[in-house]
Amino acid sequence: MGLRRTLVLAPEPASARLGRFAAVEHLARAGTGPALTESVVLVVSELVTNAVRHAPGPLELLLEADATSASVGVRDTSPVDPELVDPYDGGGRGMLVVATLAVRWHVERVPGGKVVWAHLRDG
Repeated sequence: MGLRRTLVLAPEPASARLGRFAAVEHLARAGTGPALTESVVLVVSELVTNAVRHAPGPLELLLEADATSASVGVRDTSPVDPELVDPYDGGGRGMLVVATLAVRWHVERVPGGKVVWAHLRDG
């Protein structure tokens, strides 16, 4: 994959906005089209928001992109894996959004926590 970027974010709600801005800038440099960019921005928002809500401590936004694909990772300090939930359950639909937009997503165990990855493609 093409360009890579890592951004350290504070565990606070404003970090989702900062992550979205960083993703748009990164994807523009990678030559990513508007449809993929929109999907990546939504995924960044959901993954960062989940990490802020459920993990203590700092987090990292990991971006990899080229003109036709992108990977988004959010590293946090929580040992708990995200779950897909019933969309009619009243909340917690973030991972359902991620699973819908991504060609695949997975959790990678890392020292001190995990990285939740989502992989997206144009079209």
